[in-house]
Amino acid sequence: MQKILHISDLHFGRLIPEVISALEKKITELSPELIIISGDLTQRAKTSEFIQAANFLERLSAPYLIIPGNHDLSTYRLHERFLYPWKKWQRFIATDLEPTTETATYKVIGINTARRVGNSLDWSRGRINTLQTKRINAFFESASLQQVKILVAHHPFWLPTGHEHRGLISGSEQAFQAFQANGPDIILSGHVHLDYCHVQSGIIVSHAGTTTSDRLLPGFPNSFNLLEGDPKNILISRYHWSEGDFTYLTKQSFIKQSDGWYEQ
Repeated sequence: MQKILHISDLHFGRLIPEVISALEKKITELSPELIIISGDLTQRAKTSEFIQAANFLERLSAPYLIIPGNHDLSTYRLHERFLYPWKKWQRFIATDLEPTTETATYKVIGINTARRVGNSLDWSRGRINTLQTKRINAFFESASLQQVKILVAHHPFWLPTGHEHRGLISGSEQAFQAFQANGPDIILSGHVHLDYCHVQSGIIVSHAGTTTSDRLLPGFPNSFNLLEGDPKNILISRYHWSEGDFTYLTKQSFIKQSDGWYEQ
């Protein structure tokens, strides 16, 4: 697998100009084969925000795979949210809400976990359903032994201690059970504006924080992750915003054994 850059939660409308500028320079410097963007491209799903985001995507120096997040649904224009929720996304960003891509070294599928209506009062929380898990497994069924299998979702499948109140994606337990048959090697997500990596049920769960917005949590600056490796070894490097640039912070290494992935 060549370099794959994982960014998330850009939130055009709450953008930090110097951070987005530095990100574009860092992308050119790192020269990834693929950029994965795991949702929340906009802040309020406004036309002006989608136009700014589309201009950013046009400037990217590498191919990208992108999925929507809950902020890419209108919060206050309810007629838009319920009658044509993805009209602006499909007009300005991408027609496919659940894109796929693959090369000889990786196989990637994105799913849309944002919903017009949630199971709880907090509609920002996402959901993965049975049809999506079946599609994911069917997609990975044809993966070769040389391909790393990557699932991209906006909402979290695991949360670190102290952040459980943010809520896991609905259907995560059933999804992990289904994935034991032929699921992903790694799940890339965002939503909670935290960057972390963890192994859950033999699958690597890797999150990027908010890469370019001012919607920061204490102790968690703007960030992105860089993935490298192969179907037996994956290295995830984390980059944090510091003193005017994205700088390397730390890395985590994972190895695949007969019963799944383990952190080294």
